[in-house]
Amino acid sequence: MGIPIVAIVGRPNVGKSTLFNRLIGKRKAITDDRPGVTRDRNYESMEWNGQQIGFVDTGGYMPQAQEKIDEAVREQVEIAVEESDLVLLVVDVTTGITDIDEQLARILLQNKKQALLVVNKVDSPEREYEIGQFYNLGLGDPIPVSAITGRASGDLLDEIAKRVKPLQAEDKYADAIKLAIIGRENVGKSSFVNTLLAQPRAIVTDIPGTTRDPVDSLLKYQKRKYLLIDTAGLKKRKRIKENVLFYSNLRTYRSLQRADVVLYMVDVNEGLSHHDISLLNEAAKHQKGIVLVLNKWDLIPKDHQTMGHYAKEYTERLGTLRYIPQIYVSVLEKQRLYKVLDLATQVYYERQKRLATSDLNDFFLPLIKTTMPPATKGKEIKINYVTQARANPPLFVFFCNHPDLVVDSYKRFLENKLREQFGFTGVPIKLVFRKKSKDKDKE
Repeated sequence: MGIPIVAIVGRPNVGKSTLFNRLIGKRKAITDDRPGVTRDRNYESMEWNGQQIGFVDTGGYMPQAQEKIDEAVREQVEIAVEESDLVLLVVDVTTGITDIDEQLARILLQNKKQALLVVNKVDSPEREYEIGQFYNLGLGDPIPVSAITGRASGDLLDEIAKRVKPLQAEDKYADAIKLAIIGRENVGKSSFVNTLLAQPRAIVTDIPGTTRDPVDSLLKYQKRKYLLIDTAGLKKRKRIKENVLFYSNLRTYRSLQRADVVLYMVDVNEGLSHHDISLLNEAAKHQKGIVLVLNKWDLIPKDHQTMGHYAKEYTERLGTLRYIPQIYVSVLEKQRLYKVLDLATQVYYERQKRLATSDLNDFFLPLIKTTMPPATKGKEIKINYVTQARANPPLFVFFCNHPDLVVDSYKRFLENKLREQFGFTGVPIKLVFRKKSKDKDKE
């Protein structure tokens, strides 16, 4: 199922985005005193005491019209109840309990949702005497914090970690390749899934999801099982415009976490948007296998331009993600749909590939000798040993005398050479640089 997801909710201007930034340790969300200033998707995973936790900030999803804000906040809590594993209800010690706070608490209690009540802006010990009133919300012990100063944020993270244990793997489908179908609206995600499931070659089993998961489908093809995780939009009632975006992004994030391979679908006529690149980077960050599926190829005039032209254009747009394979399909015409499964399977096994240490050193040591890393701060960098520390996802360790001085451009050079020699199509790989223990002893 991936990592647990914690949603931060509350009425406007209680400090949700500031708390989000504090907990993830970055200034990712834009914060401002005006309600609803942040409108970008805001979700991020972090590690606390060895445990991965995903946080979602709902602060950015607010309508401009003041009369719709209360309704939007209530909807966001309802979405968080459906989609997250734990909800942080944030309130403001300087204003006390408001009507909206009471409404939100009731929603959580009625749905029996696991929740923590976080009292923000408790900037000093004296302020802690004011938190007693929040027991009236019925959500248990209030947790006093100051998001802006970081006061007690570690205690909050400790409490969160206690509540959200690592999610259990889907043992029932452990032998299935999990494919998340992700992409913008109207690119053909649902049609792709439905077309595959409608084919007589596929043996299909519908799997009822929980309230927070889309309905997955188990497909058998070429003696393999595939769990299709369809991230296609809303299945329930219509929501406020801003919350549709929040709901969609949160569902996409959860689906991405569950996947072995992401099938990222794009309308070939529209190209890759900034949002597409951002989501592809998100998948790469979590080291998921990735296949770029370019749909609606049937709409491209065959005498207009060649597939090679489009492939070059998309490769340039991908930049550092150019290792992602591309496949051009037409869901409408049922062209190359099973080739997508074949390619996803290839990427799945590439992600599990493990290389022998001897093969790595036989390749890299002569290469490094002829193309040495540039000296930094007057120090010569010597790399003397390479090994693969992990597969699925792949992690490679380069042992050297000054690991902190290896420049990014040289790291990219090594990664490119690794791919040229050993493949890893569609698979993000991680390179780390460490100092050997004997080097530490010398210095």
